[in-house]
Amino acid sequence: MTEVFGIPEDFRDPPDLDDFRKESGGYDVNALLEAEAKWAEELAEWCRANTDSKSELIGEVIRFPRGDGYAQYMVFRTKPLSLLHLPLGDAWDLPDYQLRGLRVKDVRDIVARERGLRELFSKGS
Repeated sequence: MTEVFGIPEDFRDPPDLDDFRKESGGYDVNALLEAEAKWAEELAEWCRANTDSKSELIGEVIRFPRGDGYAQYMVFRTKPLSLLHLPLGDAWDLPDYQLRGLRVKDVRDIVARERGLRELFSKGS
């Protein structure tokens, strides 16, 4: 059974949308997305340093379409499968019944698809 936790108390809060408000109105969305990516990478490093799991999946982000965005989770441990909920964007989450049946094999498949898409779309850059 999958366990889901919040962000560790000793880890800093994620970037706040209000910090990216432009004086002219609106928000600097690109700067927000960059700050969120940096925050997620720092959390991934924290996960790798603070888990007893040796899996290559530690620190990987898995996303599930939800509402107008995604429910996002980071892999913290694989035995038992333990995820950290990422409170990014609108901080969507999945209902418990959907998370309960998630297996490490499912996570491995999701990560492989995400890596494949990143590789495919980064070839022209």
